[in-house]
Amino acid sequence: MLIEIGPVSQTSALAWLDYGTYAVTELRRLRPASVAPSAIDGFEELIAAWKTAATTNPFHWTTDETPERVEYLMKALFMAGHEIEEGTETHGMKLRPAAADEFHIVLVRQVLDSLSHEGQSNAEFVESLRNEWRIARPD
Repeated sequence: MLIEIGPVSQTSALAWLDYGTYAVTELRRLRPASVAPSAIDGFEELIAAWKTAATTNPFHWTTDETPERVEYLMKALFMAGHEIEEGTETHGMKLRPAAADEFHIVLVRQVLDSLSHEGQSNAEFVESLRNEWRIARPD
């Protein structure tokens, strides 16, 4: 399936990538049960690819990926967010900066929109995740 992220401001993409690098480091350190090491590996791979794409303004990136991997990584991103929110109180972790919000919202919504067109089970996954994840809602 084709995944497209953007266009979105380079400033927001860079802010998110800096934060994503920090978050991956913290998730590796804390090893939460809800975020598999293979998902963290996937985040690192994407961050590296997105850093290359972030040399242009606006940021724009496309790739082909299997729906199964997209579901896996989107669920892991959702769970990582919960772990980080909890980690702010228990481990002093930092929340995503406001400058990164535009990129984060575009990423989540565009990827889920693409996934929702891949078949009934994918559409059901997207609907379920949107019910749990406020920023994933298209409204």
